[in-house]
Amino acid sequence: MLTEMTSPVFREKGKERPPIRFKKGLNVVLGKEDGENSIGKSSTLLAIDFVFGGNSYLSSDGVKHMGDHPIFFTFEFEGTSYYFARHTADAEIIHVCSKSEEGYNPTGIKWTKAQFTTWLAEKYHIDFPGLSFRETMSSFFRIYGKENTDERRPLKGLPGENMEKSIAVLVKLFNRYGDVEVFNNRLSEQTNKLKAYREARKYRFVPDLVGGKTQFDENTAQIRSLQVELDNLTMEQVEGEKEIDIEKSRAKSELQGTKLRLETDIQSKQRKLKLLDLSLEYGLYPTEADLSSLQEFFPGVNIRKLYDVEKYHQKLAAILDEQFEAERQAVNAEIEELQAQVQAVQAQVQAVQAQITELGFVGNLSKEFLDKHSEIKGRIDALKAQNEAYLTLTDLQDAKKKADTLLKRAIRDILADIEHAVNDQMKEYNDTLYVEAHKPPNLHFNEYNSYHFETPDDTGTGSNYKGMVVYDLAVLNLTALPAIAHDSLILKNIGDGSVDGIMKIYAQSTKQVFIAFDKQAAYKPDTNKILKDNMILKLSDGNCQLYGESWNKEVS
Repeated sequence: MLTEMTSPVFREKGKERPPIRFKKGLNVVLGKEDGENSIGKSSTLLAIDFVFGGNSYLSSDGVKHMGDHPIFFTFEFEGTSYYFARHTADAEIIHVCSKSEEGYNPTGIKWTKAQFTTWLAEKYHIDFPGLSFRETMSSFFRIYGKENTDERRPLKGLPGENMEKSIAVLVKLFNRYGDVEVFNNRLSEQTNKLKAYREARKYRFVPDLVGGKTQFDENTAQIRSLQVELDNLTMEQVEGEKEIDIEKSRAKSELQGTKLRLETDIQSKQRKLKLLDLSLEYGLYPTEADLSSLQEFFPGVNIRKLYDVEKYHQKLAAILDEQFEAERQAVNAEIEELQAQVQAVQAQVQAVQAQITELGFVGNLSKEFLDKHSEIKGRIDALKAQNEAYLTLTDLQDAKKKADTLLKRAIRDILADIEHAVNDQMKEYNDTLYVEAHKPPNLHFNEYNSYHFETPDDTGTGSNYKGMVVYDLAVLNLTALPAIAHDSLILKNIGDGSVDGIMKIYAQSTKQVFIAFDKQAAYKPDTNKILKDNMILKLSDGNCQLYGESWNKEVS
């Protein structure tokens, strides 16, 4: 729990205030009898919220007027004290400290605010699945300036937070999130599957069916029509033959066509190879015998000149020989690959032929028949693929809808349990506030994203504020929530009799309750005694404000 808080800007009569000591149960920041504001009651509560990881203090009057400053504080868990400092100029960093008689001393170890609040959640044993420690604490630290003091919406914790988010925080605080997590994960999985399938259709990785159920019905009718046409074609051309026979015959025809193309390619490559072999064998340049024969017919020819030219040709021929040899090797490789393909195709042809022979099919189907048969069969297969895509889509949509229904049903059951527990506890507290029985505040969840909170037949301001306080106390008692804070503006709006009863409930709490209070003389002696016994800080005029000065008085 929080045991101490101090800052050099907390002053009294010109001197730094001694550390503010906190205790288990109720902790009261007491103001003046006349209820005057601007002495630091709300700022004190905001500073407490600040040491729990909140940020609202950064916008407080204290920071505006005193400038940036550090706040030092101590938490104690299981008999061990932990010392920290947090500075308003760098509020995202928490400094781990040691403590001596001189005060707090930074050790150089720094935590992020997220690390610090995670540590607090673990120490308070409130590290439930999906629960944010700060979001939870903020919901129940109701201080002027935090925008969570709407008495008609007590579940609202953060500015702009909708009902669904508020309800989700309460479910997690009751540690029931794990009960719905499996349904939530199932819904997420189905949602992701549906999204992925739609993306696949968008990019044509699977058949895309436009038109939904209408297109599906049209496709079904067209498939029936094409199937009749295919059946008639088969009966006319190959009566008595099975579809599997035709498929194998068509496969054989296609494979034979492939084999013929490969053999043609091989023949072409082999012709090219013969030309290369001739070039390499006989050469592309004249020999010495060729030149001697030339001199016999042309005695005056310049043989030297011809030899010079021929030397150049020999060099060129050497280069061409290398190119011819390289191309020859490449062509040989192509031929080997084609021959391998031919062998594979031939094996397929033989396999198909063996199957046809085994079935006793000896017919000779024409190419025209096979082409026509293939065309109709292809159209049928395409339409069936479209319909399969539609059915897959509807299955995914149904699965997502079912997962969503199961999730909402699980949440509805959990909310019913929470509603029952909170209402029972609020009734128990409410009954202690009055001599005669009064209707207690009532929480009702309409859905997972909607709730209603009111005191039946009593919707006045005082009753609504009382209901909000009783709600906070009920949640504090029923859950692992470690602390709550109520500013004086909340308690001022509640009738005096109800406040006297609320003080008794505060005083019985074993968890920390921080309140700001004033006008104490207007209440019963028992209430004044509770306030006095649990006072941790007394603020007043005369340089006894939280910061040792007031900013709301005009200086002449």
